[in-house]
Amino acid sequence: MQVHPRVLMSAYACGPGDEPEAAAGWAFARAAATSHQVHVITRHRFAPAITAELEREPELAQHLTVEYLDLSERVLARKRRGSDVYWYYALWQRALARRAAELHRATPFDVGHHVTFANDWLPCGLARVRDLPVVWGPVGGASVIPLRLVRWLGLRGTVTELLRGVLTAPLRAVWGDATARRAAVVVAQNETVARRFRRARNVVVEPNAALDDDLPERARPARPVPPGPESGSAPHVRRAVFIGRLLAWKGGRLAIETLARTPGWELHVYGTGYERPALDRLAGRRGVTDRVVFHGHRPRAEVLDAIAGCDAMLFPSMHDQAGWVAAEASALGRPVVCLPLGGVPLLADSNARPADLNGDVVGHLAARLAEAATAPGAPSGRWSVSRLPDVVTRLYRTAIDTAVVDTGAPTGSAA
Repeated sequence: MQVHPRVLMSAYACGPGDEPEAAAGWAFARAAATSHQVHVITRHRFAPAITAELEREPELAQHLTVEYLDLSERVLARKRRGSDVYWYYALWQRALARRAAELHRATPFDVGHHVTFANDWLPCGLARVRDLPVVWGPVGGASVIPLRLVRWLGLRGTVTELLRGVLTAPLRAVWGDATARRAAVVVAQNETVARRFRRARNVVVEPNAALDDDLPERARPARPVPPGPESGSAPHVRRAVFIGRLLAWKGGRLAIETLARTPGWELHVYGTGYERPALDRLAGRRGVTDRVVFHGHRPRAEVLDAIAGCDAMLFPSMHDQAGWVAAEASALGRPVVCLPLGGVPLLADSNARPADLNGDVVGHLAARLAEAATAPGAPSGRWSVSRLPDVVTRLYRTAIDTAVVDTGAPTGSAA
């Protein structure tokens, strides 16, 4: 009888649906279950969707066990604001470490895998479990904004980024570096994070994007290049989309400045956030109010249709670790005009159109956007969910082999 390696997975967010972080956790869990016995620890809020999915797929349920862990009602009651997720997550990881150690002592696992909400400056509970080879990630967070871009953050954005650096740098040095030393494999969301933890035993770059296999089938042919002005036809307006929360570091101001320098384009913005009033004012000052359309937060299906129908995605985010929207645009064959920062160029893959950071950044973005009108992209399946079974198998094999080298003996149930 074939013995499947046993995997203990920590997934703070995990479940089928449109929530990217939870969808990533669920995709990794499903992928691992194709050739492993997987025990996932996540939170109760995902139980209904997971239970329904396992009932629909009894074969998956034979290889995937899900356990739900939350802190006490008293602690949960104090988790009211969005920022409270960070202290709650740290406490949750401590509780997970205790539960994981109990499970590992009772029936040893071959490998542990920490996925989702894997900020590289927050603790990893699995790293505290003795004699368990750990795969940490995909993790992100180490990317920083170059000083030359600070002018497009505004006051609130600048203060936020300063606080982010002051608060996360020491935590990364304490928790992140300790986890990287303990982990058998560090999985980085992008090259910047990989460089930060380059001294770890094994470092690989693998974003957590997990797109539906059929997403490229929704791609539409690129619109033809319009005739020149000598034809006498009406001017053709190209459409760019910006998708994301309207936070300063997402680059909304850069997007509007870029539009102001690119005649013949309009910008459709999908998302909400504190930057909206500033973006309205900037569009007015640059004289492009009639070429910027704010759609607010929209359902994912509508957003995907917007991407499929655009000429380019304009997404000058300054430190996105792994913005799925860039991967979705690439899957739909749309050029992604971006900055060479974070995970956006990686996820846009062959459809990335990164702008030079030297000199006139807005001018470089405008030039790349103008190029997109005559150099459309092509649908890409690079980040399809179907790649993940092979990915996790390689990660686990590396982790187990590393543990054997370190200890001189096999680990877990596969021993």
